[in-house]
Amino acid sequence: MEQNNTQIQEIENNKKLKFIISQIFYFLFATIIIMYFRNVVFKAEENIKNILQITMIIIAISIDGILVIFKKTKLEVYKQFIILASVLGIFYFTLTPFGNGTDEVSHFLRVFEISRKYTNIHIQEDTTFPPAFSKLVDYKNSILIKYENYINEFDAFSMNSDERRDLIKEYWNIKLYSPIQYIPQVIGVTVGRVLSDNIIVIGMFGRITGYIFWVVLCAISIKLVPNKKTFFLILCLLPVNIFSAVCISGDTVTNAVCTLFIALIYRKVYLKEKINKKEKFLLLILCCMIALCKIVYLPFVMIILLLKEENFENKKELKKFVIITIALSVIVGLSWLVIGSMNLVNSNASSTEQLKFILSNPLEYCMIIMRTLTQKGAQYIYQLCTGDELMCHAKTTIYPIVSYIVSICLLMSLFVNEDSKALEINTLRKVWTMLIMFGTSLLIITAIYIQWTSLAGIGKIGNEIILGIQGRYFIPVVALMIFAFNKTRLETDKKYLITGAILMQFPVLCQIINVFV
Repeated sequence: MEQNNTQIQEIENNKKLKFIISQIFYFLFATIIIMYFRNVVFKAEENIKNILQITMIIIAISIDGILVIFKKTKLEVYKQFIILASVLGIFYFTLTPFGNGTDEVSHFLRVFEISRKYTNIHIQEDTTFPPAFSKLVDYKNSILIKYENYINEFDAFSMNSDERRDLIKEYWNIKLYSPIQYIPQVIGVTVGRVLSDNIIVIGMFGRITGYIFWVVLCAISIKLVPNKKTFFLILCLLPVNIFSAVCISGDTVTNAVCTLFIALIYRKVYLKEKINKKEKFLLLILCCMIALCKIVYLPFVMIILLLKEENFENKKELKKFVIITIALSVIVGLSWLVIGSMNLVNSNASSTEQLKFILSNPLEYCMIIMRTLTQKGAQYIYQLCTGDELMCHAKTTIYPIVSYIVSICLLMSLFVNEDSKALEINTLRKVWTMLIMFGTSLLIITAIYIQWTSLAGIGKIGNEIILGIQGRYFIPVVALMIFAFNKTRLETDKKYLITGAILMQFPVLCQIINVFV
């Protein structure tokens, strides 16, 4: 008995020692980051540096508190995600001024336009905005302009301003986006229009509802998957993923819907569960939403071909469901493509010429793709996690080492199985999944080449490389890897991977402070 008590005591002492050592290493890591930013990166007066340092300390303590809670409790992974996403989301939301997400200004204009058109809230009937709003773009693109100027002129963002200018026409690309992918933000913006006449306040409401929608769908996805929960957790917590969800963006709904769709299909294939009527309807709605959100993700619908007869009452039901789902998704997707293309041609005539170039020179276009990947391939991998598109084009430089660490954690989590059972999927279905990944990626870069690279001042017709590709576009594609890598097992404690991914949020948030605060 005494020997057992002694062993128990030794185990407890070892746990305490490990906890103390981990705390020492964490705060040593945090101290190095804080001192580096304070003494090397921050270019401000001493009193401002003190405020920023205190902010960084609060963030460091908050992250440490979350890690301690996870170690002391046995929370389910989806609950861990909700806590992490909520806390980190608050920091990203608070530290990033409205209008400074990637293309957030144009996305907000689209959301505002939809709110004005499809609701009975007629606070403002035209598409004109106070001049101060357009300055948000100037702030994002110039490192010399300080956001504090706009904060001090808060009243200048009032929709009741006497002086206004039409901004809707300046952002031709917003008409390409379907209203479906803005529903959560439209709800928030509509509420904001009722409660305030200030653009910043209205926009913040749109941010909040969009982020809540994203957190809920991602949490449901993590709860649904019976395996690979760590992979989904880290994927959803990629800094660029959180940032896109916090800011008003078309990717908020798109990424959340794609994640839920993949998680539901994976669950059914993995557990060989029957799909009930509600789940059939849900899958049908998700497929149509994906097709409407971005036509380039239409190949995702083909993932339903991974389902088998065992998931349905019989083979006839399987064929019926597959045919109806694919057909309806293609119809709604192509219908919106036609509508969007009309707007694209009217606003960007060069897109037609770029499309003609691709069709006339397919081999040359293949060389353009290869040249782009050769020159910028590493940058896209870097952007997938935290790259220079995270906040804005001119002001942000997230250190590559952060992205590399997060990428390694994400890749390793793909090979970690939380269940002894492996996903039963044959080689043919693996190849099919890889073809979907390849086809979607090809559509993404081709759409960017047609819509963006063709613009004067950015590229030209037949440009030698594709300009405008952003890593976050490939987040749903990465999620599909769970079907391609199903048998590889890695003996790694998933807690270390989650901890590593969480710790890398700290230097990212510090850089956001440096850029915006």
